[in-house]
Amino acid sequence: MGITNTQTVVSFIESELPLAAWPHWNDGWPQEAEAAILDAIFSARAAYGTPSTGVRAVIAKWRDYRQSSTPLDDLAALAAFADRGDELATILGNRQRVPGNYSTKAEGAARAAAALITAECTGSNDISDTDAHRDAVISVPGLGVRTFELLLFLSGTLTPDSLDLLTRFATEAVGSEEQLSTVDATALLTAVAHELGVSISTLTHAAWRYQRTAEQPRRQSKPVVAVVLAESA
Repeated sequence: MGITNTQTVVSFIESELPLAAWPHWNDGWPQEAEAAILDAIFSARAAYGTPSTGVRAVIAKWRDYRQSSTPLDDLAALAAFADRGDELATILGNRQRVPGNYSTKAEGAARAAAALITAECTGSNDISDTDAHRDAVISVPGLGVRTFELLLFLSGTLTPDSLDLLTRFATEAVGSEEQLSTVDATALLTAVAHELGVSISTLTHAAWRYQRTAEQPRRQSKPVVAVVLAESA
């Protein structure tokens, strides 16, 4: 992977997920399980928004409510609202509902946090790609495997499926007819991150969410940036 390939990917990024427009140029929520679960649930079928609107506004309001000087990494704080979903929705300033209209997303987040605690997961260091944690999340009506996958990724866990997704991104971005190896894709993305002046974790987050959205067949008729600004999952 040389300089030409690096510049090709940089050009792809400038066209498809520009730093000025794509809302996911950040590190996700490592060490902040509360923020990760809110993002994973509130970003489903909703505008991701700016730092003061959409999903990030929800997280900002929760952070203000918590008034914590430490990272938002105690799922018990959200789980406390499992039977008070309406109160949590008021705190978050958002009454959107989960897919299927089973409950508000606020209630879904609280119930998912409670289910994870029952599965012995209390914070980001506990979240892992296990059947127990997956089953805990999808036990909440309206939440599915995609919610769990996003929670894992936002918490800083790179599963084999996530690495495959990033490899497909690198392959598409560089214009290769054959899929790159994971090693080559990782080396290429590392070089691109250096060229863009961002951390590899920031590029990984932006690229992962781009590719995840791009691979949803029903959305391929529109540019991915336009789609995610209107509806992100």
